[in-house]
This record gives sequence, structure tokens and C-alpha cells, in this order.
Amino acid sequence: MGGYNSGGHNKTHGRVEEYWRIDSFDLLRYADWFELLTNDYEINYPIMGGNIFCNLLEGAAQISHNGRKYPLGLSKVPNVDGISYRLYFICPKCGRRARHLYKKNLLYQCRKCAKLNYGIQQRSGLNLLRRKMYFLVVNKLQYVDWELDYPDIPIQDLWHIPKPRYMRWAKYDALMEEYRRLQKEYEGLYNDSLLKAFGRVNKLLGND
Repeated sequence: MGGYNSGGHNKTHGRVEEYWRIDSFDLLRYADWFELLTNDYEINYPIMGGNIFCNLLEGAAQISHNGRKYPLGLSKVPNVDGISYRLYFICPKCGRRARHLYKKNLLYQCRKCAKLNYGIQQRSGLNLLRRKMYFLVVNKLQYVDWELDYPDIPIQDLWHIPKPRYMRWAKYDALMEEYRRLQKEYEGLYNDSLLKAFGRVNKLLGND
């Protein structure tokens, strides 16, 4: 009870649901819309308590909130079409790429620096499934850079895992089938957890 698999080690962390965050994908969508209307690359993107001033053409940005200003790094990752791209923030604290930055202690920072977990991570069965998927992805499928390719996307939500160069297709297909099975099991357990949570809320509200 309270061991590693119990999820207790995660309970010392905050939950992402409790903090305001900014989304680099939303910033890119806003920038595309803004440029269509104005033909201007100088963009002011409103956030809680301030704004992000950026020029995506130059790849430069500055974040301002509560009277404080500091540079905000941006990273453009080309899509497979070679024309469009995905936009990520560079965490001001650790320098890693991240789609989401969370406002904590007067600074926007990535989830790891802010020491935040998803609330659902504190459930032992889901945590065990994530560990199985991590071992499969990193050790068996040798996809050690998945966090760089998909920052801020949890291990259970990966939609593409490349085949290792020298792995036979039969083995790769079998491992991918195992990964998809774990994904499906995770989804079922996750949905059951949500239903139980809603049931407890309804019971507290007297909606039985």
C-alpha cells in the first residue's frame, strides 16, 4: 500500500487540471487566422494576465504576464508534407520542447518543470499499463526519441511508432498489435474510472 504501483508517488505532485496553460498549437492556429486578415507577422496573442508577442516568420517571441516580461523560445517541426509545420514552445526553465506550458510560481513552464501530473495518473491500474507501454515502445520497439517527436503527448496516445531499421516486419507488426491491445485496455480502464468518478459526484449531489 503506497508503493510504486499504487500511484502514491504521483500524489505529491500537482495536477495539470488545476493550472492555467498555454497551447502552442492554438497559438499557431491564431497566427494563421491573424495573418489571413491582416497580412501582418507581428502577432499579439492574448493569455490570462498578459499576452504573447511573436513573429513566427523570425521565430521570435516574448511572453508578458502580471507585469513581467521574458523571452519565449519557439521551435518549428516540419510535417511530412515538407511545407507546413507544428509549433512548440521552448520551456523557459529547462529548454525542452513542449506543446503546453503551465502557469506556476509566476512562470510559464513545461509539465515536468512544474511537477504536474494528469489527475488520472494517480490511479494504480492505469499507471501499470503506462509502464508496460513505455517498456514496449522504448525497449522493444527502440523508439527512444518519442518524447522529442511528441512532446507533451502521453505514452498511451502515440499514433505512430516507426519500425526499427533492422527489425522484421512480422516482429514489428506483432509488437504494434501488442501496443494497440494495451492502448485499448487503457482506454477501457480510463473510461471505467471516469464513470466511477461521475457516479461518486452524482451521489454527493444526491442525483441517484
